[in-house]
Amino acid sequence: MSPETAQLAVSMREVRAAAGLSLAQLARRTPYSKSSWARYLAGTQPAPRRAVEALCEVAGVRPDRLLALWELADARWSGRARATPEPSPEHPDGRGRPYVWGAVAALAAVAASAAAVLLFTPHGSRSATAGATAATFTARPGCSGRTCDGQDPLDMGCGGQQMVRTLAVRTFAGGRRVQLRDGTACHAVWVRATHLHLGDRVELTLPGTARKEIRVDDRHDLDAYLATPMTGMSPAQDPGDARVCLIPADGPRVCFTG
Repeated sequence: MSPETAQLAVSMREVRAAAGLSLAQLARRTPYSKSSWARYLAGTQPAPRRAVEALCEVAGVRPDRLLALWELADARWSGRARATPEPSPEHPDGRGRPYVWGAVAALAAVAASAAAVLLFTPHGSRSATAGATAATFTARPGCSGRTCDGQDPLDMGCGGQQMVRTLAVRTFAGGRRVQLRDGTACHAVWVRATHLHLGDRVELTLPGTARKEIRVDDRHDLDAYLATPMTGMSPAQDPGDARVCLIPADGPRVCFTG
Protein backbone atom coordinates (compact mmCIF):
# COMPACT_ATOMS: atom_id res chain seq x y z
CA MET A 1 0.00 0.00 0.00
CA SER A 2 1.40 3.41 -0.99
CA PRO A 3 1.74 6.18 1.63
CA GLU A 4 -0.91 8.19 -0.26
CA THR A 5 -3.39 5.32 -0.13
CA ALA A 6 -2.67 4.69 3.55
CA GLN A 7 -3.21 8.34 4.45
CA LEU A 8 -6.52 8.47 2.59
CA ALA A 9 -7.73 5.29 4.31
CA VAL A 10 -6.70 6.59 7.75
CA SER A 11 -8.48 9.90 7.18
CA MET A 12 -11.63 8.19 5.92
CA ARG A 13 -11.66 5.99 9.02
CA GLU A 14 -11.29 9.09 11.22
CA VAL A 15 -14.29 10.75 9.56
CA ARG A 16 -16.33 7.57 9.90
CA ALA A 17 -15.39 7.17 13.59
CA ALA A 18 -16.11 10.82 14.43
CA ALA A 19 -19.60 10.48 12.96
CA GLY A 20 -20.19 7.11 14.68
CA LEU A 21 -21.01 5.36 11.41
CA SER A 22 -21.02 1.58 11.14
CA LEU A 23 -20.34 -0.25 7.89
CA ALA A 24 -23.98 -1.28 7.81
CA GLN A 25 -25.11 2.35 8.11
CA LEU A 26 -22.76 3.42 5.33
CA ALA A 27 -24.13 0.66 3.12
CA ARG A 28 -27.71 1.74 3.82
CA ARG A 29 -27.06 5.44 3.19
CA THR A 30 -24.78 5.20 0.12
CA PRO A 31 -24.68 3.22 -3.15
CA TYR A 32 -21.77 1.09 -1.87
CA SER A 33 -21.98 -2.26 -0.08
CA LYS A 34 -20.74 -3.06 3.41
CA SER A 35 -17.91 -5.19 1.98
CA SER A 36 -16.89 -2.39 -0.39
CA TRP A 37 -16.68 0.09 2.48
CA ALA A 38 -14.56 -2.37 4.44
CA ARG A 39 -12.07 -2.50 1.55
CA TYR A 40 -12.06 1.27 0.98
CA LEU A 41 -11.49 2.00 4.67
CA ALA A 42 -8.74 -0.60 4.90
CA GLY A 43 -7.03 0.78 1.82
CA THR A 44 -7.05 -2.60 0.04
CA GLN A 45 -9.19 -1.29 -2.84
CA PRO A 46 -9.10 2.19 -4.42
CA ALA A 47 -12.06 4.23 -3.25
CA PRO A 48 -14.03 5.95 -6.03
CA ARG A 49 -14.19 9.73 -5.74
CA ARG A 50 -17.97 9.47 -5.35
CA ALA A 51 -17.52 7.14 -2.37
CA VAL A 52 -15.32 9.74 -0.66
CA GLU A 53 -17.95 12.40 -1.35
CA ALA A 54 -20.71 10.11 -0.08
CA LEU A 55 -18.83 9.45 3.17
CA CYS A 56 -18.49 13.18 3.78
CA GLU A 57 -22.16 13.78 2.98
CA VAL A 58 -23.34 11.13 5.42
CA ALA A 59 -20.86 12.27 8.11
CA GLY A 60 -21.85 15.92 7.69
CA VAL A 61 -18.34 17.25 6.98
CA ARG A 62 -16.77 19.28 4.21
CA PRO A 63 -15.10 17.04 1.62
CA ASP A 64 -12.15 19.33 0.79
CA ARG A 65 -9.42 17.57 2.74
CA LEU A 66 -10.46 14.02 1.86
CA LEU A 67 -10.78 14.91 -1.81
CA ALA A 68 -7.29 16.43 -1.79
CA LEU A 69 -5.99 13.17 -0.29
CA TRP A 70 -7.98 11.22 -2.87
CA GLU A 71 -6.28 13.17 -5.68
CA LEU A 72 -2.89 12.15 -4.33
CA ALA A 73 -3.91 8.51 -3.94
CA ASP A 74 -5.55 8.45 -7.38
CA ALA A 75 -2.40 9.85 -8.96
CA ARG A 76 -0.51 6.92 -7.47
CA TRP A 77 -3.14 4.33 -8.46
CA SER A 78 -3.41 5.57 -12.04
CA GLY A 79 0.31 6.10 -12.56
CA ARG A 80 -0.05 9.86 -13.12
CA ALA A 81 2.52 10.45 -10.38
CA ARG A 82 5.20 8.41 -12.15
CA ALA A 83 7.63 10.50 -14.18
CA THR A 84 7.92 9.68 -17.89
CA PRO A 85 11.49 9.31 -19.28
CA GLU A 86 12.92 12.29 -21.11
CA PRO A 87 13.46 11.96 -24.89
CA SER A 88 16.55 10.05 -25.90
CA PRO A 89 19.56 11.92 -27.34
CA GLU A 90 18.89 10.58 -30.86
CA HIS A 91 15.82 12.85 -31.10
CA PRO A 92 17.25 16.39 -30.64
CA ASP A 93 14.38 17.87 -32.61
CA GLY A 94 12.18 17.66 -29.54
CA ARG A 95 9.73 15.04 -30.84
CA GLY A 96 9.76 13.45 -27.41
CA ARG A 97 8.94 16.70 -25.67
CA PRO A 98 5.17 16.04 -25.33
CA TYR A 99 5.96 13.08 -23.10
CA VAL A 100 8.07 15.29 -20.85
CA TRP A 101 5.36 17.91 -20.63
CA GLY A 102 2.86 15.18 -19.80
CA ALA A 103 5.02 14.08 -16.90
CA VAL A 104 5.48 17.66 -15.75
CA ALA A 105 1.73 18.25 -15.85
CA ALA A 106 1.05 15.09 -13.86
CA LEU A 107 3.60 16.03 -11.22
CA ALA A 108 2.20 19.55 -11.07
CA ALA A 109 -1.27 18.13 -10.42
CA VAL A 110 0.10 16.00 -7.59
CA ALA A 111 1.93 19.01 -6.15
CA ALA A 112 -1.27 21.05 -6.26
CA SER A 113 -3.12 18.30 -4.44
CA ALA A 114 -0.37 18.14 -1.83
CA ALA A 115 -0.69 21.89 -1.29
CA ALA A 116 -4.42 21.46 -0.83
CA VAL A 117 -3.81 18.82 1.84
CA LEU A 118 -1.56 21.24 3.72
CA LEU A 119 -4.20 23.93 3.56
CA PHE A 120 -6.91 21.59 4.84
CA THR A 121 -5.11 19.89 7.73
CA PRO A 122 -7.55 18.96 10.50
CA HIS A 123 -5.47 20.29 13.38
CA GLY A 124 -5.52 23.97 12.50
CA SER A 125 -1.86 24.24 11.42
CA ARG A 126 -0.78 26.89 8.92
CA SER A 127 0.51 26.33 5.41
CA ALA A 128 4.24 26.94 5.26
CA THR A 129 4.00 28.41 1.74
CA ALA A 130 0.72 30.27 1.65
CA GLY A 131 0.64 31.45 5.26
CA ALA A 132 -3.14 31.13 5.29
CA THR A 133 -5.12 29.80 8.21
CA ALA A 134 -5.97 26.15 7.65
CA ALA A 135 -9.59 25.24 7.07
CA THR A 136 -11.32 22.66 9.22
CA PHE A 137 -14.42 20.59 8.70
CA THR A 138 -17.34 23.00 8.82
CA ALA A 139 -20.71 22.23 10.36
CA ARG A 140 -23.50 22.17 7.78
CA PRO A 141 -26.50 20.84 9.69
CA GLY A 142 -29.82 20.42 7.97
CA CYS A 143 -31.89 21.53 10.95
CA SER A 144 -31.67 23.43 14.23
CA GLY A 145 -33.56 23.29 17.50
CA ARG A 146 -37.18 22.23 17.28
CA THR A 147 -36.92 21.62 13.53
CA CYS A 148 -34.60 18.71 14.38
CA ASP A 149 -37.20 16.96 16.51
CA GLY A 150 -37.78 13.42 15.27
CA GLN A 151 -35.04 13.66 12.63
CA ASP A 152 -32.11 11.27 12.15
CA PRO A 153 -28.90 12.95 13.43
CA LEU A 154 -26.79 11.47 10.61
CA ASP A 155 -29.23 12.33 7.84
CA MET A 156 -29.36 15.93 9.13
CA GLY A 157 -25.57 16.18 9.42
CA CYS A 158 -25.69 16.79 13.17
CA GLY A 159 -23.23 14.09 14.26
CA GLY A 160 -20.09 15.21 12.47
CA GLN A 161 -16.68 16.08 13.81
CA GLN A 162 -16.62 19.14 16.13
CA MET A 163 -20.44 19.25 16.10
CA VAL A 164 -21.30 17.04 19.05
CA ARG A 165 -20.30 16.30 22.63
CA THR A 166 -20.99 13.27 24.79
CA LEU A 167 -22.83 14.17 27.99
CA ALA A 168 -22.82 10.70 29.55
CA VAL A 169 -21.70 7.16 28.74
CA ARG A 170 -22.74 3.91 30.38
CA THR A 171 -21.62 0.34 29.71
CA PHE A 172 -23.97 -2.44 30.77
CA ALA A 173 -24.01 -6.23 30.94
CA GLY A 174 -23.29 -8.02 27.70
CA GLY A 175 -21.15 -5.14 26.39
CA ARG A 176 -24.11 -2.84 25.75
CA ARG A 177 -22.85 0.74 25.46
CA VAL A 178 -25.17 3.74 25.60
CA GLN A 179 -24.27 7.43 25.11
CA LEU A 180 -26.24 10.62 25.57
CA ARG A 181 -25.19 12.97 22.77
CA ASP A 182 -25.57 16.75 22.59
CA GLY A 183 -25.53 18.09 19.04
CA THR A 184 -24.14 21.55 19.75
CA ALA A 185 -24.46 22.65 16.11
CA CYS A 186 -28.08 21.47 15.87
CA HIS A 187 -29.28 22.27 19.41
CA ALA A 188 -30.64 18.76 19.84
CA VAL A 189 -29.96 15.63 21.89
CA TRP A 190 -30.11 11.97 21.00
CA VAL A 191 -28.89 8.57 22.21
CA ARG A 192 -26.26 6.51 20.44
CA ALA A 193 -25.91 2.84 21.35
CA THR A 194 -23.94 -0.17 20.23
CA HIS A 195 -23.68 -3.88 21.06
CA LEU A 196 -27.36 -4.02 21.96
CA HIS A 197 -29.09 -7.40 22.03
CA LEU A 198 -32.21 -8.55 20.20
CA GLY A 199 -35.27 -7.20 21.95
CA ASP A 200 -33.42 -4.38 23.74
CA ARG A 201 -34.94 -0.90 23.84
CA VAL A 202 -33.42 2.48 24.64
CA GLU A 203 -35.60 5.48 25.49
CA LEU A 204 -34.77 9.20 25.52
CA THR A 205 -36.98 11.69 27.32
CA LEU A 206 -36.68 15.42 27.91
CA PRO A 207 -39.30 17.41 29.82
CA GLY A 208 -41.86 18.95 27.49
CA THR A 209 -40.96 16.79 24.48
CA ALA A 210 -42.07 13.48 22.99
CA ARG A 211 -40.20 10.29 23.92
CA LYS A 212 -37.72 8.92 21.39
CA GLU A 213 -36.76 5.24 21.17
CA ILE A 214 -34.46 2.61 19.65
CA ARG A 215 -35.67 -0.99 19.45
CA VAL A 216 -33.50 -3.85 18.21
CA ASP A 217 -35.59 -6.23 16.12
CA ASP A 218 -33.08 -7.01 13.36
CA ARG A 219 -29.89 -9.05 13.65
CA HIS A 220 -28.20 -6.70 11.17
CA ASP A 221 -28.27 -3.99 13.86
CA LEU A 222 -26.39 -6.04 16.46
CA ASP A 223 -22.96 -4.82 15.35
CA ALA A 224 -24.06 -1.33 14.31
CA TYR A 225 -24.15 2.06 15.94
CA LEU A 226 -27.82 2.90 16.46
CA ALA A 227 -29.28 6.32 17.19
CA THR A 228 -32.64 7.50 18.41
CA PRO A 229 -34.37 10.26 16.51
CA MET A 230 -33.29 13.65 17.82
CA THR A 231 -35.07 15.70 20.43
CA GLY A 232 -34.85 19.31 19.31
CA MET A 233 -34.42 21.86 22.10
CA SER A 234 -35.53 25.42 22.67
CA PRO A 235 -32.93 27.93 23.96
CA ALA A 236 -34.41 27.58 27.45
CA GLN A 237 -33.91 23.81 27.66
CA ASP A 238 -30.83 22.16 29.16
CA PRO A 239 -29.48 19.03 27.41
CA GLY A 240 -28.32 17.79 30.80
CA ASP A 241 -31.97 17.30 31.77
CA ALA A 242 -32.36 14.52 29.22
CA ARG A 243 -33.00 11.06 30.69
CA VAL A 244 -31.85 7.83 29.04
CA CYS A 245 -33.22 4.41 29.91
CA LEU A 246 -31.98 1.02 28.72
CA ILE A 247 -34.67 -1.67 28.82
CA PRO A 248 -32.81 -4.95 28.19
CA ALA A 249 -34.63 -7.93 26.78
CA ASP A 250 -33.29 -9.99 29.70
CA GLY A 251 -33.19 -7.61 32.63
CA PRO A 252 -34.60 -4.59 34.50
CA ARG A 253 -34.76 -1.01 33.23
CA VAL A 254 -31.67 1.12 34.03
CA CYS A 255 -31.77 4.92 33.64
CA PHE A 256 -29.30 7.81 33.80
CA THR A 257 -29.14 11.52 32.97
CA GLY A 258 -26.54 13.87 31.57
